[in-house]
Amino acid sequence: MAAGDAELARGQIILSRPALNTSRQALRRLSSADLFAVLETEAECYPNPWSRKTFEDCLAAEAKGYHCYALMCSEAMVGHCVFTVIANEAELLNFCLAPAHQGRGLAREFLEQVSADMTDRGGVSIFLEVRESNAAAICLYLGSGFCEIGRRKGYYPHEQGREDALLLKRPARL
Repeated sequence: MAAGDAELARGQIILSRPALNTSRQALRRLSSADLFAVLETEAECYPNPWSRKTFEDCLAAEAKGYHCYALMCSEAMVGHCVFTVIANEAELLNFCLAPAHQGRGLAREFLEQVSADMTDRGGVSIFLEVRESNAAAICLYLGSGFCEIGRRKGYYPHEQGREDALLLKRPARL
């Protein structure tokens, strides 16, 4: 199958693209059956992870433009994301890769797969927010063509009060 083609597998759309570091990397639709694993990964990655209810609401809002995907490597779910595409603007709301799979370039490949899907869905620009203390994510995003366009003061809860969010933007297609 060519990069970016969709195939029907087990009743779900799977977007497959070549991967540099894995034998098979694919995005598949997230389902409620995945939420236990998603919440585990969220808790490993974030000081204030999304709740089960938030993910359930996103899954239920597909008709309103929400898209929830699992990143699969071979048969294992190693990451997940949630994004919206409304008009021609895409927003990456949640992007998470299990710590055991970080530091090997997989996050960049995952981000490019998601960005390609956003483009396929009509997104021209991609927006996101990231904690100012999340140096690894900021490095990933800046290295993937995002530019800082603003800051939300005190946006995220932090153990010592509040923390700013950096607002980032890039063209969906580089």
